[in-house]
Amino acid sequence: EAVQKACDGQNARVKSVEKQTKAMQPPKLYDLTTLQREANRLYGYTAQQTLDYLQSLYEKKLATYPRTDSQYLTEDMRGTAGELITWLCGNMPFGKAHTGAPDLKRVTDNAKVTDHHAIIPTMQITKADLSALPAGERDILMLIAARLLCATAQAHQFEAVKAVLSCAGYEFTAKGKTVLQPGWKEIEGLFKSGLKQKEEKDDEDAALPELTEGQVFEGVVAS
Repeated sequence: EAVQKACDGQNARVKSVEKQTKAMQPPKLYDLTTLQREANRLYGYTAQQTLDYLQSLYEKKLATYPRTDSQYLTEDMRGTAGELITWLCGNMPFGKAHTGAPDLKRVTDNAKVTDHHAIIPTMQITKADLSALPAGERDILMLIAARLLCATAQAHQFEAVKAVLSCAGYEFTAKGKTVLQPGWKEIEGLFKSGLKQKEEKDDEDAALPELTEGQVFEGVVAS
């Protein structure tokens, strides 16, 4: 309250502005463990529930083998994965955010696949009535479909800004970011927007106004 009273109505000066261009690379494909963790975080499913849903999808030929510890596909799967991605882009609400050619090279590596490759949907998804699936199975199928698109999309690029302002002898720090290329984050955002439980955005997701060192804001309102 004392700081607020001292600053209210005073001038604030920008002491420094730091800008950094950063990139967040796409996530890897799911192995069983990472899928179980994500399904628990997003849907509250236990590890056993996720495995059961995935096993059922596998038996219906809608998903690949569930018990895998690999997050990569074999190189001979690039053609099939490319066709699957094309279909998902045109038929899933989150698919429209996948722009540009899919980067299949980053998800294929024979040396990182032992017995079974990463978990992805199969081409049978193009023929299935997804609305007829039990809710749990549909959730898991959509989750692995969204991950395939995210993993092969462009990097998320943004400019991170940190500004320090002084007012009445006090210093304040403001952080924000400006998105330069949405990339895979846009796919993830569209997918999560369809979930009942929405994640809270970090305050640093907001963009700051254009600031320059020495800039003065007159008569600021302290709150």
